[in-house]
Amino acid sequence: MSSRGSADPLHLPGLQQEPRRGPQHGGRPARPVAPDLLRAAWGATCLLAPDAVQRAMSGHDPDVRGRRVLRVLGARHLVQAAGGRVLPPRLAVGGGAAVDGIHSATALALGLLDVRRRRAALVDAVVAGAWCAWGAARYRRAFSG
Repeated sequence: MSSRGSADPLHLPGLQQEPRRGPQHGGRPARPVAPDLLRAAWGATCLLAPDAVQRAMSGHDPDVRGRRVLRVLGARHLVQAAGGRVLPPRLAVGGGAAVDGIHSATALALGLLDVRRRRAALVDAVVAGAWCAWGAARYRRAFSG
């Protein structure tokens, strides 16, 4: 039982959760659904509507390179959302925070180097940084003594 009074180490108040599993299903506690749904929705948007995302984030007309990057990032978000449902919680949360931190750092570097993509890259760096911070906070709450 955690110091917050919940037997579920990944419980965040106010987030919808999948039904608790009983001993016949491994007895693992439920995981929050909202983070993975948000990530999957964003990934699907980047994958299926990269031109709209690129236009909104950069203020420029879409180009081939930006479209490709957004589709790759969209696929990455979908894989990460799926991983959040099937991987062991420690790996899903900690690994996800690490991936988001690397994503934020590379987007920041792109924003500093490419003037045309600066606005989109810096917005992306902030969003990925927020995902990283949230994942790191969830990891500390769930797995730190």
